[in-house]
Amino acid sequence: MLFKVIKKLKEENKIILYVSHRMREIFEISDTVAVLKDGEFVTKVKTEQTDEQQLIRHMIGRDLGDVFNKLTREDSIGEEVLAVKGLTTDSISDVSFRLRRGEILGFAGLVGAGRTETMKAIFGVDRLHSGEIWIEGRKVKIESPADAISEGLGFCPEDRISEGIFRSRSIKENMSVVILKLLSRNGFVDFKREIDIAKDQVANLQIKTPSLETKIIELSGGNQQKVLLARWLVSNPKVLILDEPTRGIDVGAKSEIYKLITELANKGLGILLISSELPEIIGLSDNIIVMREGKITGFLTKQEATEEKILTLAMKK
Repeated sequence: MLFKVIKKLKEENKIILYVSHRMREIFEISDTVAVLKDGEFVTKVKTEQTDEQQLIRHMIGRDLGDVFNKLTREDSIGEEVLAVKGLTTDSISDVSFRLRRGEILGFAGLVGAGRTETMKAIFGVDRLHSGEIWIEGRKVKIESPADAISEGLGFCPEDRISEGIFRSRSIKENMSVVILKLLSRNGFVDFKREIDIAKDQVANLQIKTPSLETKIIELSGGNQQKVLLARWLVSNPKVLILDEPTRGIDVGAKSEIYKLITELANKGLGILLISSELPEIIGLSDNIIVMREGKITGFLTKQEATEEKILTLAMKK
């Protein structure tokens, strides 16, 4: 319907500026394409005279190639760090799985499969009707996100704008919010230490920002996501939950996020990864759990996983 409206406006000689990361849309409706990178104009080309790979090269300054094959993964996966047993809420039923140190455990499924609801149950957002959560062999009681954080869990939610970031706050404040107790003495925040930590994270994660005081909402989607990752890294978590970590992010930033996720796993962090992009799930995960209507319908190793197998399990009754 939107494209029909755009076509009608074009026929009326209206000028349309259309901003999107979705290549298919760009090639379907545009006459010319302007590419920007890091706040600077790169090039403008006629749509019919370019292709997707050329645009990607302009967007990231290099040929993307097969980003997943370029990722370096350690073969060794450590001992169990998280176990959930029979988790049941209003949205999920009898969900059980185990996560080991250094493992990226992917969660695949169609919309409404219960993946996000599973993570919210683990993180204390949704109330459990039954089930158990074990961390490092110890049964824990998580009834709120504060409980989850104190037990060493971190969570980058699917909707980072409404559920992840503090829009009106600086990137420095968005990073330090989970460690304010550590930064405070007698009720006062050690601002120098807060700045030093933020500087380190900006450098380590290559966050592009004019300053530490820049409001996070003013950053690109990819840099917002890096700030969210930094928020949890400063708290030194045992398990990091990533729900659609590359949604709304351009292809260049995606490759950087993939590299960060891989490096975190290589350092021994246990990662629970939700993604609706099957190449992303297959390319990043060591093992994959497939869900449908709030229940687990299958488990695949990286070697077994194909898009066809995942979709078959995602639609399994």
